[in-house]
Amino acid sequence: MFRTHSAGQRRSFVGAVLLMALEAATAIVVPIVIGDLTDHLVRRKPWARLGLEAPADLTIPLFAAAIIAFTAVNSISDAMSEISLAKAGRTLGYNLRAALFAHLQRLSLAFHLRRSTGDVLTRITGDVQAVEEFVTDSVKDLVGSVLLLAGTLTYLFTQNWRVALLAMAVVPVMSVVSQYFAKRIKTASKEMRAREGEVATTAQEMLTTISVVQTYGRAAHEQEKFNRESRGAMASILRTARLEALFGLSVSVVEATIIATLVVLGSRLVDGGTLRAGDLVAFILLIQNMFKPTRRIIKQWNRVAKVYASVERIDELLGREPDVQDAPDAVPAPRLSGAVEFRDVSFAYQQPPGADGDSAGEDGEAPRLTLQSVSFTIDPGEVVALLGHSGAGKSTVAQLLPRLYDPQAGAVLVDGYDIRAFTIDSLRAQISMVLQETILLRGTVAENIAYGREGATFDDVVTAAHRAHAHDFIMALPQGYDTALGERAATLSGGQRQRLAIARAFIRDTPILVLDEPTTGLDAEASASVADALAELVQGRSAVIVSHDLNLIRRVDRILVLSGGRILEEGTPADLLERGGLYADLYASQFGEAMAEAVGASDAVEAVVEVPVGGVPVGAARVGAEPRVSGAA
Repeated sequence: MFRTHSAGQRRSFVGAVLLMALEAATAIVVPIVIGDLTDHLVRRKPWARLGLEAPADLTIPLFAAAIIAFTAVNSISDAMSEISLAKAGRTLGYNLRAALFAHLQRLSLAFHLRRSTGDVLTRITGDVQAVEEFVTDSVKDLVGSVLLLAGTLTYLFTQNWRVALLAMAVVPVMSVVSQYFAKRIKTASKEMRAREGEVATTAQEMLTTISVVQTYGRAAHEQEKFNRESRGAMASILRTARLEALFGLSVSVVEATIIATLVVLGSRLVDGGTLRAGDLVAFILLIQNMFKPTRRIIKQWNRVAKVYASVERIDELLGREPDVQDAPDAVPAPRLSGAVEFRDVSFAYQQPPGADGDSAGEDGEAPRLTLQSVSFTIDPGEVVALLGHSGAGKSTVAQLLPRLYDPQAGAVLVDGYDIRAFTIDSLRAQISMVLQETILLRGTVAENIAYGREGATFDDVVTAAHRAHAHDFIMALPQGYDTALGERAATLSGGQRQRLAIARAFIRDTPILVLDEPTTGLDAEASASVADALAELVQGRSAVIVSHDLNLIRRVDRILVLSGGRILEEGTPADLLERGGLYADLYASQFGEAMAEAVGASDAVEAVVEVPVGGVPVGAARVGAEPRVSGAA
């Protein structure tokens, strides 16, 4: 996957390599010219290598001009290769970030619930930055150094095999040293990245739960936890630094030994007349130039291990297949009427992978089914409530409808079509959701409402706000619809945030609506305001309401009571009260036994108290005469 996103920079990489090859060639030529200059000064002969018969007074200027020319070409090719690699590196970083961001949006909800946010953010930022900086800063040192070493050894073999063999001794020694340290540096680098992810996760967790931390006086505990994670990260960084320092020391000892050996060997060859003094000078300069790129390789080698660890982490994320994705033959969904059917649906949440990557439960058992052979239908425009204790599978039903998950068995159908036959985007475009946790984005109030539909006008925004009973409080804000909301819109009340979410659902105008605990955590007044807005929102739409608030669902068309992943009861609110099952028990626990008995009496009984939002009896009505308002909350 990583290679796919790096292929676009191939031309820049090839151009940079060619420029680095030219740079290496000129770096080899300059010591040769200096060696020939040495011979000229010793013997006072023309530039024998080129066979030039220039006047003696022009020979030195000719040598100087040659050194200047080759050095200039070397510098120009060096600068141009850096520019080319900078372009390639920055483009690669941009492509990787964009690819990761797009891929994360395609991954299923299960992945995001299991994976640490801090770790994912570290991959998008820190790991991609490590790859980007490696290309812009390290590739030149590594590739250019390899080219220079190869060119230098080739030239030495053509001139003196003894000196070349001595120079080649650097290769196996450096190979052993590098292999020894590379494994340890890679391990230390992966641990360092993991530690950095843990530090980011700890900080992110504290910032998102700061109210709980302060309320419970746990600042000292959180500080100690953060310090512990930071100390672990610091220890892993220092361990990597020690390995790098030992690596550099080992290479310095090898360098000094090789140069000393060359001086002794070369002096004897010069005394024996088999080697010119100028050639010895050139060889010393060339071998010294071999150690310069070697030192650069040593300096950058730890980054090879680090970037390899980052590439593995990026590749692991890009290579992860979404649990929910379009079928090969999926087609865009037509305009749907909202007829929903769950047909023998079974579903189990996959457990987070263990050390061996297995997602099964303990002792190899399959994950426990959250839904077991659930079947029901919703007619177009019908409002159905899901009720049951926590863990009964209510929210799972709501999440299967927009394909946040796919069932392990059975099928979810809309208008008679298996929703897996539609593309995910086209299906979700016809479903609106109002959740317990109101998600508001950075931006203005108007931008948050308009987020529900691309291309929405300001008039559309105001109309949606009016219908959501949000216009009045919006106009009371400092800049009205242009008021910028801070992170998580903390300056607004829960009811105000929820009504903005309802306005966003209004502007979306879809045939199917999912409400998942929309009034949980709100006080009686806020809950009443939200309920009024929801009553208008569900009109004419197929709606699924998940709620423990029986006031919110007391006038729905039908109630499905779930228990243990199965539908235990089904019927109208009055029918279920009359039967005296789980719904009647929940009703009695919320409003009192007397109220449940009164409401659950026969149709002949005319004295039943109607319960407004908040659960306070305020009046009387006939159960048999009280109309159920389809689409009312």
